[in-house]
Amino acid sequence: MEVSEYSPERHSLLDAIHRFNTATTIMDETIMVPSMLQDITPAKEEQEEPIKSKDLLGQNNLYDSYLLLKSLKNDMKWGVHRENGKTDGPVPEKDAPEEETGDLVDQFQHHLRGLLSVLTKLTKKANLLTNCYKKEVEIGNANARPFSSNHYY
Repeated sequence: MEVSEYSPERHSLLDAIHRFNTATTIMDETIMVPSMLQDITPAKEEQEEPIKSKDLLGQNNLYDSYLLLKSLKNDMKWGVHRENGKTDGPVPEKDAPEEETGDLVDQFQHHLRGLLSVLTKLTKKANLLTNCYKKEVEIGNANARPFSSNHYY
């Protein structure tokens, strides 16, 4: 699977979820040794903004970002796990008064735009993390001494 870039033509929630799921699936399939991420710093040309004391997603290293992205994907797939021991079932809501339901469309549009924005950023971060890992593995393979059958030890 190839890491694909965000396509701005489609702004549907389902497409954004699919892109995030695909990016994190590729990330998971590519990163065979996640602990290697602890020693990798993204190249400056790959960063959208300079990384200060914390890197992707506000995490201390790429490994923490990897774990967070996997956790978010799991939450999207299976629902949010509540720490306090309650079930993952729907939260019962009180009946909203008439004046509160009048702006449901505006609330929906606001949250939809927010979800699209967050999913797009998470997808880019998953792609960046995957690409950083691939480059590190390629560099490691280039520095490794090739095995030659002509040498006897």
